[in-house]
Amino acid sequence: MKKRILALFVLLIGQLLIAQPLRVSSNKRFLQTIKGEPFLWVGDTAWELFHRLDREEATHYFQNRSAKGFNIIQCVLIPELMTYEHSNPYGDFPLKNDYRLELDITPGNNFNNSVQYDYWDHAEWIIGEGIQHGLIMGVLPCWGEFVTPRKGNQVISNPDMGYDYGYYLGNRFKKYNDKIVWILGGDRLPDEAANGVEIWRAIAEGITDGVSGNRNFDQKSSYWKTFMTYHCFESSSRWFKKDGWIDMHTWGSYHEKRNNERAYKAVAFDRQLDNPKPTLNSEPAYELLPINYDWKKVANGRFDDFDVRQTAYWSLFSGTCGHTYGCNPVWQMYEHDKQIEPLTYKNRITWREALDESGAIQMGFMKELVMSRDFTTMKPHQELIAKNLHDPEGYLVACSGNGFSFIYAPTGKSFQVDFSEIEFNKVEATWFNPRTNDKLKTIVVMDEDQVQEYDPPNVTKRGNDWVLILDDKGGY
Repeated sequence: MKKRILALFVLLIGQLLIAQPLRVSSNKRFLQTIKGEPFLWVGDTAWELFHRLDREEATHYFQNRSAKGFNIIQCVLIPELMTYEHSNPYGDFPLKNDYRLELDITPGNNFNNSVQYDYWDHAEWIIGEGIQHGLIMGVLPCWGEFVTPRKGNQVISNPDMGYDYGYYLGNRFKKYNDKIVWILGGDRLPDEAANGVEIWRAIAEGITDGVSGNRNFDQKSSYWKTFMTYHCFESSSRWFKKDGWIDMHTWGSYHEKRNNERAYKAVAFDRQLDNPKPTLNSEPAYELLPINYDWKKVANGRFDDFDVRQTAYWSLFSGTCGHTYGCNPVWQMYEHDKQIEPLTYKNRITWREALDESGAIQMGFMKELVMSRDFTTMKPHQELIAKNLHDPEGYLVACSGNGFSFIYAPTGKSFQVDFSEIEFNKVEATWFNPRTNDKLKTIVVMDEDQVQEYDPPNVTKRGNDWVLILDDKGGY
């Protein structure tokens, strides 16, 4: 009897050790670590990470991203580009070359034995290496094309196949479960195939059952051990808002144009749900990417660091739980001598050179600013702006939290603040420069006038963006 009790106790402890990497805050708007510490999602897009980088390259990438303040890496196990035609750096493929869901796995995992060390061993090593650099891995089981295809065959064609694949992933990577966010999808709307929604649900159930070791495809799994979301253009809440497996919602403002109002408008859909969850712009305009996918002529120009900042602050101050950054050469790990798809056409620099683009550095500045305040109390506060006339480029966004407010002015135009909207007796107003991380001037404002005008430094123009910080400095 004692041995049985001991065995059950050991099993229970083992189960408790399998924990989520993140959890949802009590107000359902932000994320926390499993220890309850506030967590601001600052992600980087590295879709082709498993497919394109060797060990030395992956380590270099992780070192760079960790140093810049990124804490989530979004990457795809079965990739979008040339899955069957282009091997990883060690000559291995994720699937056998027959366009079916048959994983290309060999016995053993010895790196020094090229027969043993297969694609999935390398993916496992990369996940572990990212975690060693303090990063959470946002892992997509496969690109959406494999479930809801637009060009080829439906490789994962039914829920049973989806469950089996999910179970394999959950079980194989369960030792890293406390540092993995599972991101299902990958560009495709889940209902682009007639059974797509059911297949994604089956993959989610398979992953969580694989983590727990309880293989039973019965739609009754408990998802408290895993942390999951779904990635596509529209919010995942349109299909999965009542699903037990989904912990947060994501959507993307994507790459159609500059000054994309979806960066702030799309947030509102999720914030009005009767069962809210944190929401995220998980694919915004990528730095250096040709605008509106104009890969060949690049006639519209490329998104730059201002586009990155504008989208990030618009989304975050409108109510997201963080932000994901992307850079065109980096997401595809582009190298001049290893072009693998027309998507890479006219890239001017390699992924290594692109790691230090201005927008990537400035995401760290944004993170530092927001985390310097009690950001989990932050919520949209557009009423703080006395007048906010329609302006596609210079649209103002405001938010407030306990003892502070932020107002983002993308073009440095003057604006009026309605102090009747906040209950500060004494306000310290500071200009924050999101390009340089500098605070250029501070002025103390009393509440004698309910509406006051603020004029950001320098001239009004594209790229002269500023954040006005209003801090509560207490009574007199």
